[in-house]
Parts: sequence; structure tokens; C-alpha cells
Amino acid sequence: MFGLFKKKKKAEAGMKLRGFPGDLSTVKCLIMAAEKQVKLETELLDTQAGEHEQAEYRSLSPFGKHPYLQEGDAVAIGAEASLAYLDTRGNGFMNPKKAQNFGHQNYWWQVAETIGAPVESLLQAAAFGSTADTDAMDLVEIGLNAFDNALTGKNFVVGDYSYADVHWTAIAHFLVLAGKQDMIESRPNTKAWYDKVKQRPSFASLPSLEDIKQKQLKAA
Repeated sequence: MFGLFKKKKKAEAGMKLRGFPGDLSTVKCLIMAAEKQVKLETELLDTQAGEHEQAEYRSLSPFGKHPYLQEGDAVAIGAEASLAYLDTRGNGFMNPKKAQNFGHQNYWWQVAETIGAPVESLLQAAAFGSTADTDAMDLVEIGLNAFDNALTGKNFVVGDYSYADVHWTAIAHFLVLAGKQDMIESRPNTKAWYDKVKQRPSFASLPSLEDIKQKQLKAA
């Protein structure tokens, strides 16, 4: 095994996440770290002020992708790379063992990604008074309806809590913070799912609206 993957070196190096509390990708990483019992140091990347577009950050992430996860010499950039890295470094593995469930999991996190931008714009409007992407709300409704149907007779999207649920937990939390809790409450399966999610220890890692307004990224 290559040296940079040795557990001893990793433990000594510590793991740091550079991101923004009002960014879905950052929040997904906080959830995953808590689920996998990985301790994270955090550093604010103020995407609201455009820090991800500045030369200092572009020298680390040429296309401005974020968040930025680093442990010693190992680096993961963006949500999917960072989530996969956290999954391998934490306790157990979150991916389902059955191929069919694995495919369903990946499909549902991609649906969450599809509606992520307008959901994030709602949160940004609530926190900073920016303009929400109301034109895309029909897309959010379609995604939520599909998700609600997929949860029929289930506790989570595919078996146990998975990558898909990490993505949807961040989506649901942002909707609630944006004052759109009715979009969760009006869908019985989604509401039941969200009630279960709120009981998980990882839910405590989620930022509050005040955290986002104050641009505070807490350690996980």
C-alpha cells in the first residue's frame, strides 16, 4: 500500500474540510463525516464572496470546485470525491452490497443533484436576501414527488441509510431552513423519512440558518 494511504500517517496529518455552510456539497460532507465517525477540522471558503473564484483557491482547485478535503498529501475536491474519500476512511462502508440497490442509490443521488441548484438558491435568499430561482421550482416539485413515491413502504431510499440519503438530507434541511418545510410536510413518505433522519446523530452536524448567515463552518 502506498505510503500516503497508511493509517498512521493519516491520523497524524488530520483531516480538514474547506467549504461554506450554505453550500449543499459542504453540508453533505459534514453529514458523511458524522455518519462515518470521522473527525473533521473545517476552514471557511466564502463562496458567497467569490473566494472559490480567486487565484489563491484556483491554485488548489483549477476549476473552482469545492469543497476541498485534505488529509496529509491526500486531496479530494468536490462533493463526490470527498464523500467517497470519507466513506473509505470511516467505519464500515455506506454503499449497498447488491448491484441493483447500488444502481438505485446512484440514481437517487443524481436526482438530488439535479434539483440542488434551485434549492440552494432558496436557502441563499433566506440567508442573504439574494434572488431565488423560482423559475426552477417546478423541477424541485417533480424531484420531491418522485422521491416521495420511491420511499413508499421504505425507511430509506435503498435499504439502510446510504449515499442517496446523505444527498437528500442536505436537500431537505436546506428547504426547511429556507422556510419551505411544507414541501416536506405535505409529502407523507418524505415526512416520515425526514422524521427518521432527524433522529440520527449526524443531524446535529447540520448548520443552522444563523450559522449560514454568520458564515460559521463548525468542525465535525
